[in-house]
Amino acid sequence: MASGNGGFPEIPPTGNPAVDAALPRLQMRNDTRFRDIEDAMVVQAHLGKKMSEMLKQHAEFLASHDESLERHKLRMEEFDDKLTALIDIIIRRESGSAHD
Repeated sequence: MASGNGGFPEIPPTGNPAVDAALPRLQMRNDTRFRDIEDAMVVQAHLGKKMSEMLKQHAEFLASHDESLERHKLRMEEFDDKLTALIDIIIRRESGSAHD
């Protein structure tokens, strides 16, 4: 995809006349600043993609964690109900045997 402009890839028009006019001038001068900026943009795009992937994974983890917390809350409520019922049975047995 390199062209005869110092090894730079062809850049499609951006739609911004000022940018579209400046890009060929930079490429024709074989300006190292252009390469530096291009490299920085490639790195930035890669980092942005990685961050996006990490944020998606984190959001999925948080959703899973919230579901786990909700299941735990329900189990604890069931456990509390069962424990209360057992305590009531023990109290009734002890109060019934105290009268015997």
